[in-house]
Amino acid sequence: MLKAVRAGHDVLGVFYGHPGIFVSPSHRAIAVAREEGYRARMLPGISAGDYLFADLEFDPSLHGCNTYEATELLLRDKPLDRSIHNIMWQVGSVGVIDMEFEKSKFHLLVDRLEKDFGPDHKVVHYIGAVLPQSTTTMDTFTISDLRKEDIAKQFGTVSTLYIPPRDESLVNPNMAEAFGRPARPVTLNSSVKWVGPKLNIVSPYGPHERYVIAQLDTHVAPEGYRKLHASAAMKKFMTDLALKPKFFEEYKLDPGAVVESAEGLCNVEKFALKVARSGAAYILMTATESDITSGRRLTEDEIATAVGPLGASLVVVLSVAIIILF
Repeated sequence: MLKAVRAGHDVLGVFYGHPGIFVSPSHRAIAVAREEGYRARMLPGISAGDYLFADLEFDPSLHGCNTYEATELLLRDKPLDRSIHNIMWQVGSVGVIDMEFEKSKFHLLVDRLEKDFGPDHKVVHYIGAVLPQSTTTMDTFTISDLRKEDIAKQFGTVSTLYIPPRDESLVNPNMAEAFGRPARPVTLNSSVKWVGPKLNIVSPYGPHERYVIAQLDTHVAPEGYRKLHASAAMKKFMTDLALKPKFFEEYKLDPGAVVESAEGLCNVEKFALKVARSGAAYILMTATESDITSGRRLTEDEIATAVGPLGASLVVVLSVAIIILF
């Protein structure tokens, strides 16, 4: 990649998964490029962790979640929290530093897990599918099962181990009272159960959920609620900004020229896009029901002073898993 950069080319490096997770060449390429005076950046992608969340159907925000590289965990004796989700990476190559994977010290990891969680706690051996012809592995074992030779042999260099919460964290009554809910403290799906190979943390409907669902048919959006409302030209322009890095770079350098060259934009849309702030784009792409009905147009002052949904001042762009070097 760097040879091509030094030869004067714009270079795009595409990695499977996330370009910055469990990989060093991408980080090194960016560091070297910047050291040599070139512009370089990394854009996000979908990692194996994202696949794991989807396939095992658990939300890392409930209970909390920690991820560890297995060798690093053991080498530095890092603590394991039994009340949260724990994800262990590269469990099939524990202690391997020379690419001779038959030297894996997998049994040392099992010793540690048994010490912290006990022999009967259930865990999931996970391998996400990489190719369309691949199948996803989601096998449930007890920690003591991992000592069996036929099971240990199933763990390879791409194996990940998911360890669900064993204990429930108690609600701090003082904090619950500070939140104004002393009588009904927040409990996020506290019933953790195994269903087949998956951890089920979806609670059944309670009285509150039933009440809310019963109101759905008669629900009316509150006054002032802004829903997505934008022209086809505006949607296309914003999509191009998100998916075409070169187009986005040109826009940042000269918003006015890029906006004027776009087809189908009305004058108000052009003004908002020339402002080049997320607030201007957000307010132009959303509208209240009354504004839509009346056909009300935003003023230039409203657009110029608008604040985005997160109060940010720059256009937010989502991109695929790539690194770009110029």
